[in-house]
Amino acid sequence: MVDKKPVLEILIPTFNRSHSAQEAIENVLACNDERLTVRCNSNGFEPGLEKYRNLDPRVNYDSFESNRGFQENLHKLLAETNAKFCMILSDEDRIDVNEYKKILSFLENLSSSIAVVICSISYKEKSGFYWRPNQRFSEIDIHDCVALNPIPTYVSGYIFRGDSLRDIDLKSFFNSSIGNVYHFSDVSLYLLPQSKLKFYHDRFVEMGPAIKYGGDGHSHKLPDSETNDIKNLDLNPSIYGPKPRVRQFFYRENLLHKLKDSIGYISLFIGKLNYVEFFYKSIMDSENKVVFNQNMILKDEALAGYYDSKENKEYSGSLTARFFEMLLRYPRYISDLIMIIVSTLNRIFRKIHVLHLIYNKNKK
Repeated sequence: MVDKKPVLEILIPTFNRSHSAQEAIENVLACNDERLTVRCNSNGFEPGLEKYRNLDPRVNYDSFESNRGFQENLHKLLAETNAKFCMILSDEDRIDVNEYKKILSFLENLSSSIAVVICSISYKEKSGFYWRPNQRFSEIDIHDCVALNPIPTYVSGYIFRGDSLRDIDLKSFFNSSIGNVYHFSDVSLYLLPQSKLKFYHDRFVEMGPAIKYGGDGHSHKLPDSETNDIKNLDLNPSIYGPKPRVRQFFYRENLLHKLKDSIGYISLFIGKLNYVEFFYKSIMDSENKVVFNQNMILKDEALAGYYDSKENKEYSGSLTARFFEMLLRYPRYISDLIMIIVSTLNRIFRKIHVLHLIYNKNKK
């Protein structure tokens, strides 16, 4: 019996910018290949997108009556796809219509052990790549993924095997916690105990110019962000402020801690150091990313995030969690000194892990 499922379905969550979503849908349809379909969902009624409900069998379009947020939008798309593979694509971004046959062939010949594929992100309007995986690695398991943290926080380009998504409690990754920002990355991690992740190094996903309106975006610009004298104070404070950044650390550290029986001790140790280093720097740099309300104090906001994490049962109580709490409580100059040591040790541990990975690869 011939399998009629599409090889790849492009998933486009959108809200209040139908013009860009239309372009993204038409971009996929321009490939004119029934193996490649598109599924789009909007967080509200979009007159300009309604025509796609019955326009073409390669398009599945739906919408919520009211804005339910990015998390629920993306969950709906992932839960409803019926393709062999699905790929998340921001409505700002596009696929390279000259390269789609190559990735379809890549997916059709992919080993059944691969549940996740991460694509390179090339620029649409200029040469080069916004993000590209290390050329030395093409396939990794959960131990290497945790230790090396090689996957991007950019949402476009994540490809999941459809059957693998149905093997996990997908909805649990899309709760409304303000700490739950990198859900697509967390889904990848939780698929890896039973499978592997592969990188796609060639061009396919194209990063378009940022749209400064609509969406449920992580970077809502201020009206005068292009002209004010203070650089970079234009990011969404509910994502990049000190309190949500602390919530994100404890949320993700807790998820990682729950996988401790599936991850080697050394990989888990390095992975947790990666989280400590990334989120500590993000918290301390938040003053340069978002506009602080009058009388807002970074340390107080950070500790409020810690208390909220405990109240919402997102605090694991692990040694790493307690160490991070200590960093938040200590005077800034002491915590900064500690983090210099932590960052140095983490770089050494990661280099050793990479050398070990290269050695094992060459030995094969």
